[in-house]
Amino acid sequence: MDVLSDILQAVHLSGAILGRAEFSRPWGVTSQGLKSPMFHIILSGDGFITLQDGEPIPVGTGDLIMMPHGHTHRLQSDVSVPTVRFTDLMVGDPPRKPDIIESGGGGAITAIACGHLAFDRGEMHPLLAQLPPLIHIRGGANGTQEWLETTSQLISSELRAERMGTAALLDRLGGVLFIQVVRAYVESLAPNQAGWLGALRDPRIGGALELIHEAPARAWSIADLACKVGMSRSAFAGRFKTLVGETPMQYLARWRMHRAAHYLRTEGLGVHQVAERVGYESSATFSKAFKRHIGSAPAAYRRSQRGLPQTEAA
Repeated sequence: MDVLSDILQAVHLSGAILGRAEFSRPWGVTSQGLKSPMFHIILSGDGFITLQDGEPIPVGTGDLIMMPHGHTHRLQSDVSVPTVRFTDLMVGDPPRKPDIIESGGGGAITAIACGHLAFDRGEMHPLLAQLPPLIHIRGGANGTQEWLETTSQLISSELRAERMGTAALLDRLGGVLFIQVVRAYVESLAPNQAGWLGALRDPRIGGALELIHEAPARAWSIADLACKVGMSRSAFAGRFKTLVGETPMQYLARWRMHRAAHYLRTEGLGVHQVAERVGYESSATFSKAFKRHIGSAPAAYRRSQRGLPQTEAA
């Protein structure tokens, strides 16, 4: 399995909220900042998006805009139009999202699929932390992406249909969309891109990351990894830390904890079994490392993810 797939499989998507908005010109809305990814797909029409104090960016039919870190932003038909808050468009008591979010002055309609994704922040990988504040993928005649068109059509169809199982399917489509966006962004980077994302495209450091991901339980040393990718120990250690932002051993420890969280969450293994699977001979040593990285003890984490009472035995 490639490194990016391994990382994205280990990131825990805990939910997706999607809705359809129909804004009539002139219109303008402002989001409230979140700590999770937010996105908009322009199903029809056009407008502008402005990220906090940034420059307005024109958007049109087929475009996707994602804010991986949930930054506050404005969507407007024209940059001079006053905005209302998304939350002010909720209905009922307590407030809830209507079937179709509507706002504007009654002119031409811009239809948008809006959503945000929820992740377990304790397991977020450094790759995701290095995504930019805004990713803009053009659709339509200016930059048709077949995968974007297909996913957008599925999301739009489900939002209109309101069939049984729609909420569950939209959850899955939100996760698919996130993976597609991250993959497209990484593939668009220059070969000499600095930082963690660049490490994936560096032949030697990327190779070392593949080795770690293929066998995280192996007792790797810096010398072992350097030898495998054809570098001296010192040159490898320096370049790895420059690109990845931490030493090879720090990254290995972090990735082991990501895998351990995945095993505890999805396979219901005991703490000792998980410790062995990720390369720890001692359950006590593993438990301390897990709590340091994830924020809770392994047994408590497993109970919380499985919805079991906190009195269940470890």
